[in-house]
Amino acid sequence: MKVLCIGSSLLEITCQINEPIKENAYTKITDKTECGAGHAGNIAYLLGKWGVEAYIASMMGADDAGNKIKKEYEAIGVKTEFIETSYDKSTSESISLVNKTNKNKTIIEISSNAFLKRFAYGIEPDIIVSDGTDYNASVAAFDKFTNKISLLAVSSVSQEVIELCKYVNYIIFNRSSAEAISGLKIDYNDGSTLVNLYNKLKQRFNKEIIVTLGERGSLYALNGAVKIMPTMVSEVQDTNGAGDVFAGTIVYAMGRNFDLEKAITYATIAASLSTTKLTSRNSIPTLNEVTTIYDQKFGQASTNNANINVNNNQASPEVNNVQNPNPQESQAVNMQTNVVDSSPNAVNMAVDNNDNK
Repeated sequence: MKVLCIGSSLLEITCQINEPIKENAYTKITDKTECGAGHAGNIAYLLGKWGVEAYIASMMGADDAGNKIKKEYEAIGVKTEFIETSYDKSTSESISLVNKTNKNKTIIEISSNAFLKRFAYGIEPDIIVSDGTDYNASVAAFDKFTNKISLLAVSSVSQEVIELCKYVNYIIFNRSSAEAISGLKIDYNDGSTLVNLYNKLKQRFNKEIIVTLGERGSLYALNGAVKIMPTMVSEVQDTNGAGDVFAGTIVYAMGRNFDLEKAITYATIAASLSTTKLTSRNSIPTLNEVTTIYDQKFGQASTNNANINVNNNQASPEVNNVQNPNPQESQAVNMQTNVVDSSPNAVNMAVDNNDNK
C-alpha cells in the first residue's frame, strides 16, 4: 500500500506550564519539547511508524527546523522526495502551552503560508490524503489519481476546504468544522441534533463522513443509522495531535480493508493512547499497542464483512436515528431525546480527538 499525504509539516514546540499565561506578566518556561508536527505530517508519520509506504508532500523552509523535520520523517521510514524547500519563507511553527494542572492547552501557530509549486507526484498511490491546507497541490493529486481512494481531514473551514470536499471519497470533520459547514449546533441532550447535522453534511457532499466529537467519541453512519462510537477512558496528558492519529488510523484501516466499525474502533483506541503522552508526534502509539487492546476487547471474533466502499456516486437514504454500537453486536437506541455515551461491551474510552485542532 502506498499513501500520499499532502499538507502541513511544521515544528511543534510543547511547553508545560503551571498556570494560565497572563497578559503583562513575566512567565518563565523551562520544560520544552520540540518535534515535527502538522496534520498531514502527523498522518504520514503514523503510517510510516506502522510500516506503510507513506509519502509526505509539504513545503518547508531552508532552515534548521525544516532539516529536523525531514530527518524525523526519514528515520521513521516516511518518503520525503515530494518535500519542497522555500528559500524566502521559514518553516511554520506551532507553540503548544499545556497546563500541568487541568491539561488545558493554548496553541499558537506561526504559519509561513508557503505552498507546494511542482505537484510532481511520480508514484502511483493507493490512497491520497489531504489536510486541506494546500488547495492547489491537493487538487492536482485528486485530478491525477481519480480512481484512487481519497480522504480529506478537515480541521478548519474555508471556501477552499469546502471545494476540496467535492473531490474525495471520505471526509473526517471535527465538531467545530462540522457545525460551521452545516450551520447546525450539536446539543448532546437532544440526539436529533446529531442526526440533523450528519444528514445535512451527507446531503451536501454525498461522501462517507465521520465527525469526531472529542471526549464524546465519533459520529458516522452504517446501514441507514447514524451511530456514535464511544470513547475510551485514559489519563489525559495532552490532546494535541489526537485528531491526526484518528485520521491516520482510518487511512491505515482503509488499506487493510477493515470494515467501517473496526476502522473507527482502531482509530478511537489509537487516538486515546496518544493523549496519554505529550506532543503530537512523540505520542503516536505503535500498531502493536493498538492491536493488543483491540484483540483483548474483541478477540478474533470481529470480521471484515462490510469492507469500506469507495463508490460514492449513489446517494444513501437519509438516516433518522442514532445508535451506540458494539462492533460485535450493535444495539439500536432511539436518539430523539438523549445521547447514550456507552453501551454494554462497547469500547469505553474518554479520548479528546483534538476536536479544536
